[in-house]
Amino acid sequence: MKKKYKLIIFILILLGGFLIFLYFKNRSYDYEKEYSINKYKIIEKYNRDNKYYTFYITNNNVTFPYIIFNKYLKEKELLQEIEEYKNGEEICIIPKSNKLSFEPLCSKNNLIYTYNLSINKEVPYNYKSNTNLDKSYKKINISSIGDKNFLLFNYKGFYWINKNNNKNLSLFEKDVYNLNLVYQKDNILIVPDYNQEYYFNLFYLINITTGDIKKIESKNAISFDSIFIGTFKDNVYILDKREEKEYALNIKKNKIKEVDFQVVENNKLVTKKYKDVLKSIKVDNNIIKYEIKDNILYKVINKLKIQISNQKITKIIKSTDNEVYYLVGEKLYMYDSINGEVLLLSNFEWNFNNTNVIFIGS
Repeated sequence: MKKKYKLIIFILILLGGFLIFLYFKNRSYDYEKEYSINKYKIIEKYNRDNKYYTFYITNNNVTFPYIIFNKYLKEKELLQEIEEYKNGEEICIIPKSNKLSFEPLCSKNNLIYTYNLSINKEVPYNYKSNTNLDKSYKKINISSIGDKNFLLFNYKGFYWINKNNNKNLSLFEKDVYNLNLVYQKDNILIVPDYNQEYYFNLFYLINITTGDIKKIESKNAISFDSIFIGTFKDNVYILDKREEKEYALNIKKNKIKEVDFQVVENNKLVTKKYKDVLKSIKVDNNIIKYEIKDNILYKVINKLKIQISNQKITKIIKSTDNEVYYLVGEKLYMYDSINGEVLLLSNFEWNFNNTNVIFIGS
């Protein structure tokens, strides 16, 4: 019997050691690796917390920056080749990898820009084209919207727009000209009842994907002098600055309750004092930033700018790490690395009012 127990213990030790080996073998790490491919110097990094790779590809004092969101790969030196295409003073590159996909970037006179702005048509890269619907609804011209869904504010509610259907979602009895308190979490738009003045106790939850509306009532009256301060799991947090109270609105359970003052830090809820909550509010948590300078739109990767449009940009409407939506006068465009620059919608009214009037879902 003793020999049997010793054998079992030995097998368990071997199994435990094997599991520990697998854990460390497959565990992701932050790392930085420098190497060269022909004349290009490459810095390759991995960010474990946010699960993305950064590549800086440099030649002749010109650096092409890339951020690729991907799970951790065991291999390092992930680039095998840098394809280069020249047209006069312009150079375009496509990094080649067996594991990751890259869009072309181009450079001329030390300016970095996306391939949709290039004059070189020899680069083997084609942007995907959405079908141009070429139709209209309520004086809104609808173009290549693909599978996107839209809520467009019309002063008494919203027009719900997608490629198959459109409808008018009426919410308010009188025209509302300033939709200051509104918040989008994923594909849910949260709108207070603007039929009420100064204080409200009703929220509308509009599903941008379906156009359906739900209502959530609050036991407490909430001031319109409030702000949305972030989300955690299914909760959206609202800070009433006039009454100095905080609420958690659960979009799955359709409930709202008063909570202690708290904010989300490092993916955890942290309790704080009221004044400290105000100081902790973050507007943009994206890794990739977008900015407008002199009406030119840039993607920004760690302070390195990539121009993505030649048009005179009015305003950024929404951005994620993978795409950006922006206005050129009355026209709404989108840019991403798959589709390039695409005209989505146009509405003459956006020449005059474009604050909190366009909301985009998948």
